[in-house]
Amino acid sequence: MNEYKDGATYFVTLECFNRQQLLARPRLKQLLLNAIHDTKKQFGLHVGGYVILDDHAHLVFVTAADSEHLGPMTYLRARFVRAWRELEKDANEVVFWEHGIKARVLADHDDLRAHLDYIHYDPVKHGLCARAYDYHWSSLRARVDQGIYTEDWAVLGPPATLGRFAPHG
Repeated sequence: MNEYKDGATYFVTLECFNRQQLLARPRLKQLLLNAIHDTKKQFGLHVGGYVILDDHAHLVFVTAADSEHLGPMTYLRARFVRAWRELEKDANEVVFWEHGIKARVLADHDDLRAHLDYIHYDPVKHGLCARAYDYHWSSLRARVDQGIYTEDWAVLGPPATLGRFAPHG
């Protein structure tokens, strides 16, 4: 039996405090990616997609049955901040994350696809790259390797699925 069968699929936005570009350095993006992987293992999540930008990050993940999003995302943020404070000794007085976690449950496969498209196109939308595949801090390359997307996906413009919703972040 699939442990995710009865779990929920969430779209989550984690925002840096006052949308400051606190994640601008690659080393901090890597710390957040490490925290995502650790959280995935700790809570048995299936991460469907992610993108880490300079001032926020988005994730799509599926919880195991009888789970929710708040515990894993609180853990992820705390795990990241702990690693960040070890790296940046003068960071103890700095607030890293906005209060609260923006999350929504995705309704169906079409909703999931639209949110994954949003995640993967976000670096282009924010002017961080011309081609979504070229952005390193996203799950798009892994999804291309799996055959879910093509390397030239959305090269001609935003995917039509972005018109389906107005996500937070």
